[in-house]
Amino acid sequence: MAGTAPASEDEVASGLAAASEAGEAVVLRGGGTRLGLGAPARAGRVVDLGGLSGVIEHHREDLTVEAWAGTTVGALNRELAPHRQLLALDPPLPDRATLGGVIAAGDPGYRVVPGSRPRDLLLGLSAVLADGTRIRSGGRVVKNVTGYELTKLFTGSLGTLGAITRVTLRLRALPEASRTVVASLPVSDSADQFADRVLAASAAAPGPAAVAVVPPGTGLPRLPEDGGFRLAVRFEGLREEAAMSPDAVAAAAGGGMEVLEGPGEEEFWAGVRDFPAVVPEREGTLAFAVQGPPEAVLRTAWRLAAFGPPVAFPDQRRAIASVPVGDFEAVLGVLQEERDVSAVVETAPGDWKREHPVFHPPPSAAVAALSSRIKAALDPGGILAPGRMPF
Repeated sequence: MAGTAPASEDEVASGLAAASEAGEAVVLRGGGTRLGLGAPARAGRVVDLGGLSGVIEHHREDLTVEAWAGTTVGALNRELAPHRQLLALDPPLPDRATLGGVIAAGDPGYRVVPGSRPRDLLLGLSAVLADGTRIRSGGRVVKNVTGYELTKLFTGSLGTLGAITRVTLRLRALPEASRTVVASLPVSDSADQFADRVLAASAAAPGPAAVAVVPPGTGLPRLPEDGGFRLAVRFEGLREEAAMSPDAVAAAAGGGMEVLEGPGEEEFWAGVRDFPAVVPEREGTLAFAVQGPPEAVLRTAWRLAAFGPPVAFPDQRRAIASVPVGDFEAVLGVLQEERDVSAVVETAPGDWKREHPVFHPPPSAAVAALSSRIKAALDPGGILAPGRMPF
């Protein structure tokens, strides 16, 4: 498979125009950390957008930044840190994950602070369509709604609508302090009791920055590999907020408690952050992303723990589960028990995805038809990652 690495928007545009004219299928690549998402895409050429890198404009007073889409999240946050600002995105492997790739994947990370999803932080973007046409949507001003719909369409599009070349993003002030309460959950709970207990403990934590539910077996640092699930709640902000008493969380969880601070806390959340990217490295493993109401997601995670370790984010209404390939049919049975949840096989070994469905349940006919019309309008030749989406 051929590959190119354009160093400018002009080169991106001319390369895509040539591929469109030749009818050549193209896969767009950022840092490659989430390249396996979706169904297998057909491609004759990979276009690496990592060469479009660096900050274009940083408006400190407005808490906004415009940067090339090939800039990594880690590099951007290191540049922002001396100004006490950060981009509140937590994609797996941030020193490889590019801004354009994170937007295209739509991965929300682990934070639950309001407005911390890619679609919330993205104020505007520039992109190149399949035929080489350049487009611009949105803008730097936070209240600007021009092109709003197009900006949102590119979030989570997995490179099927166009090549994102530059992005304008909302920033936030760097928190003064943070700490994480890790509470043990009783082993004997049923799925319903487990969900109720987690939600009660989460509700006892006012204004958390992040909430994660983790069983043994994930290999995450700072957690014991025995006993039951752990509930991790992160507080960050002013020093007084981060120092808030965790006793109510522990009491509602019904078990013991530990507090993580400093490097230990950062090490733990880095493990949570990278978990979706580490799962594919486990031989013979499928990674499921599960979405739905918090109660249903927690019940599903509790049941999936019988097959492999899940990490659940109830405040985000999602979970990531790691299960052996041989348990696929049994896992489908679990998913079907919870009618309110949907699931996607994010990563799988070898050619597994070519022989098995990826989306459960599949998109409705109405959603598929609308998505097909959008795809046809922006990529009429169907050259961008054909086959990655189920329409």
